[in-house]
Amino acid sequence: MNAKKSILTAAVLMGISSIASANGNPPGAPGIYKNGPATPELNMTNMRTVEKAAFALEEALMQATEAHIYVKGCEQEFSVPVSVYAHDPSKSYYIKTNGLNGVKLLATPKASVKGFGQHFDVDQPVQGYLDGNEVYKVRGRYTFNAVNNMMVNEKTQVDVKSQLGGVDTYYSTVIKDFFHGDTYDTSGNFYEIYDYGLQSLSKFGYPVNKWWQQSKAVRDNGQEACTVFQKDRLVGVSACRIVIATEGFSQPGYFSQTGTLTISPVTPSTPNTAMTSCGVNPIDFPQDNGPL
Repeated sequence: MNAKKSILTAAVLMGISSIASANGNPPGAPGIYKNGPATPELNMTNMRTVEKAAFALEEALMQATEAHIYVKGCEQEFSVPVSVYAHDPSKSYYIKTNGLNGVKLLATPKASVKGFGQHFDVDQPVQGYLDGNEVYKVRGRYTFNAVNNMMVNEKTQVDVKSQLGGVDTYYSTVIKDFFHGDTYDTSGNFYEIYDYGLQSLSKFGYPVNKWWQQSKAVRDNGQEACTVFQKDRLVGVSACRIVIATEGFSQPGYFSQTGTLTISPVTPSTPNTAMTSCGVNPIDFPQDNGPL
């Protein structure tokens, strides 16, 4: 019996080893860094305060969603309307899901410190529900560096209803790397911002899930602005994707977009049409205007 177990164990380990070494090497660095860090002139973004607030809020909502997924699973797709709003003159910054008693998060921008960066504190003022499950608390700090090409969130606390009806507490950590796209308006100004990064979700102080994340944000440019945040689970029970896709306004001092938060049990290689279509102007394609 022990011999059979040993043979089976060896076979499993060999299978795992062959999978792990199938590509020969670990994944390489992203192409934009193949020659090392970009030059200081290029390795920055002109991200606005309202964009930083909106991105921190979207990140916090996705982290709350990850805790929900860890409790409830990702077998069934669900989608809920979402609104993001950031307005400097009124000092109003929030994101909310528009379902019954949905989750609402508020952001508080802190004073920018020259040469260092800016903190954004995100908090949930009242209990809300996400796909029928209670979200009791979301609280974290999201910090952008001085040149707005990195955002680090060292520890966001998320309290959700557990499988046994009590309260489960999760902690989330993320690092995001922002850069401009290669598109410009007629004045030579950037109007696209991309990002990618990694994130972990922990329970009882130990990591339980790992997510790969990416985003694309396009400002007003003679068409609606759009923002797409996507996360794919790399370590966990099963494949899962979270997407926040919104459209509307992204202007100096004003960010207001609506769309959806969606969870789906798909693999990281599955195309995301919201991401690929964001920023694509319909007038760039041939139009069927009927007979002349």
